Amino acid sequence: MKLKRRAVLQSLAAATSLLPFGTRAEDAAPPIGSGGRKVLIKGGYVATVDKTIGEVADGDVLIDGKSIAQVGKSIQTDDADVIDARGKLVLPGFIDTHRHTWSTILRGMIPDGDFPIYMQVINGLMVPHYRPDDVYAGNLLGAVGAISDGITTMLDWSHIMNTPDHADAAVHALKDSGVRAVFSPGIPITPISLKSPDYVERVQKEHFSSTEQLVTLGLAVRLASGPTFEGCVEDIKFARKHGLRITSHVDGRPAQRGITKLNEAGLLGPDITHVHPTGILDDEFKMVADSGGTLSAAPVAEMMSQGAFPDVQKWLSFGLRPSLSSDNETRVPSDMFTQLRALLMSDRGQEIARAGKEGRRSKLLPLREVLAFATLDGAHALGLDDKIGSLTPGKRADVIIMDLSDIKLIPVNGDPVATGLLHGRTSDVSWVFVEGKVKKRDGKLVDIDLTRLRQVVDDSHNYLTQRASRELGK
Repeated sequence: MKLKRRAVLQSLAAATSLLPFGTRAEDAAPPIGSGGRKVLIKGGYVATVDKTIGEVADGDVLIDGKSIAQVGKSIQTDDADVIDARGKLVLPGFIDTHRHTWSTILRGMIPDGDFPIYMQVINGLMVPHYRPDDVYAGNLLGAVGAISDGITTMLDWSHIMNTPDHADAAVHALKDSGVRAVFSPGIPITPISLKSPDYVERVQKEHFSSTEQLVTLGLAVRLASGPTFEGCVEDIKFARKHGLRITSHVDGRPAQRGITKLNEAGLLGPDITHVHPTGILDDEFKMVADSGGTLSAAPVAEMMSQGAFPDVQKWLSFGLRPSLSSDNETRVPSDMFTQLRALLMSDRGQEIARAGKEGRRSKLLPLREVLAFATLDGAHALGLDDKIGSLTPGKRADVIIMDLSDIKLIPVNGDPVATGLLHGRTSDVSWVFVEGKVKKRDGKLVDIDLTRLRQVVDDSHNYLTQRASRELGK
């Protein structure tokens, strides 16, 4: 079909009318961070979470390609896009060390449910109907939501392995989202799930050619207690044979003594992150510490569905620094602000009560420690602390910027970190960089087709709810 000259001219005129007054089309500057140039974040309050650098008021962060090039004051460069960060808080990206991302499609489905209800509704009713397409939808929605919240790295604890195709779909979604992730497939206790980790060998060969890629591979192992102990042993041996970092749910019933069993079998080690440490006994904390293992606490989920209160003071007494996680969105929020505040409240409440009984002043957990749990300690739990977790020159540029100008945040009484972490919300996260690439700019997600995402989510949600309704109607 031949284009008419008048139609072309009208289209050009319409496009030009959208530009700022007095700007020619050829003079319109590309958005910051979109042209491959360096990016200079200038004049913000920079909380590096690097003890050698500390916090820099009126500080700058220079991003060059994938990495942080400089952190300091009055950085000079003439070949960078500049972000005016005055009145803003600059932080390392948050790190979520345990999230069942596939279940994001079921967000808010059981708000009043405890763990038995979760097992009945989610594992019993919904999981058997999950197709690879539904895993893709849940992972894409969860990962993009995490980025919007300022979470730049997440461990995807993917215990939805009904078929090997489910694993492929999960990986594709993580890669499509642009998040940094450790994909950790596992074997849940459901009749239809895969019974061996052998399928992961093929997944590793097809999707994970390098440990330097944005999405890497781990393994979520079975419970180290009851009838699944031998399966847990098989999983750990498989993971170590293939060089995969291990993440393990702790049995919430301390009498099961799963940590003790692993210790007796000589299987504990620095490559294992123990999730839900509220189920660990005191002598087992020492076993974990002696082995160099790490912890992942999901404080909201643990309080709401297990009736367990994270006790950071106890963990620290064993030399164990926790990382933070969200668990799942079927009954709890997934943003890191909620997790770190819940941990802070739980620990301070317990410490104040202890101090009152013992007739002493309470020793409160510092807010900066909780920030480290959500960033650098999370990186350590994932074996990535040489790459991410702090704003350190040479590390990958996983950076978030919080706008502190909202009416609910002013005035900033001398401590932007306290203002941001205690009073801020995910909507205050205005910029997100993952490995130097802009993923959120001026409060809006970029490089993601939100129309397509909504359609993918709608299709999956409609299918799953209809199947579940038919099941309930039998």
